[in-house]
Amino acid sequence: MYSLKWCLLAGYAAVLSGCGGGTSVDQTSVMQEEQKKVLLPPEEGKLYFGAFPDFGGSEETVTVQRIRSFETLAGKKIAWAVFSQNWYSGIIYPKADIDAVVRSGATPYVRLMPRSDEIQGHAEQMFSMQHIIDGMFDEALRRWAQAAKRDGIALLMDFAVEANGDWFPWSGVFNGAAGTDGYGDPNYPDGPERYRDAYRHIINIFREENVTNVTWFYHFNLASLPDEPWNQPMYYYPGDDYIDWVGFSAYGPLQVTEEWEGLLFSEQLEANAGHIADLHTNKPFAVLEFGMTDHHPQGDKSVWFDDAFTTILDNPYITFRAINPWHEDWENEDETLSTLRVDSSPEVLATFREWIADERFISELRFE
Repeated sequence: MYSLKWCLLAGYAAVLSGCGGGTSVDQTSVMQEEQKKVLLPPEEGKLYFGAFPDFGGSEETVTVQRIRSFETLAGKKIAWAVFSQNWYSGIIYPKADIDAVVRSGATPYVRLMPRSDEIQGHAEQMFSMQHIIDGMFDEALRRWAQAAKRDGIALLMDFAVEANGDWFPWSGVFNGAAGTDGYGDPNYPDGPERYRDAYRHIINIFREENVTNVTWFYHFNLASLPDEPWNQPMYYYPGDDYIDWVGFSAYGPLQVTEEWEGLLFSEQLEANAGHIADLHTNKPFAVLEFGMTDHHPQGDKSVWFDDAFTTILDNPYITFRAINPWHEDWENEDETLSTLRVDSSPEVLATFREWIADERFISELRFE
């Protein structure tokens, strides 16, 4: 249990971990506990169309207007809207953000992000995978789960995305990497094993609280960095008993200085299809992030979108059941912008709208 003593020693305000304080939940919102709300795949041949509709650099500036603006650009409603719940803002049920998404007519997709800041490339001291496993945040997580249960809103959720990359603080690189003698099974790489067990720990808390209105996603990066045997997606996967949907991020060049070669969506999928197969899962698959920067000297963003959509709709490796384009311009460390918005040029927007208009991309979700 996360104690008050730990809060004081860590020097964090109670709001960060739920050690007292937190936002109130509408007590009149009562969940129909007998109704399980887990996302089903769409009808055969269809794909859900969700999106990150530019909720800002922190990924948590959630408004109805931002969703509406993206839908106007796309020419179609979105099925879900993705935003992040950064733990540096508190491990607190984000009721206002969830309510805003619901008012827009979309389903909330919440990313639990266990980080103390947005700086990449370093280990996390506060919200480490080991601290989660050790139960230091159980009290706050349990209140989060209880609030979700009371609200009764169908939620899509994932935890600590792209752990097989080397940028986020929850990366396997920073949590034991390839070592096998620091945690758990001596035949299992410690970095992925800690991530797997931390995710299982969180889901188990939600199960103990009888939360039945959450669909859990496992979200990895298509290309593992570093691309070493210990760092492949299968080692991070919590397992079919815990996860409802599986998905990945796949980006083209994110800066104009990055090489184009090998970064077409089709090329990345072909290169990593074996690692996907190694998951040995029959769960529905989604492309949970995709896009590229515009004005690249070696290639055209419209061409990249054409390749991505063509591959998503028809490839020999996997049947996709949902997509989630990433609509944002983010600032790089060198102060350049990665122009990922779908309207980064008139030509790119026209290409995106043409693909999204396809009747196979649908805006209504099905739940059991």
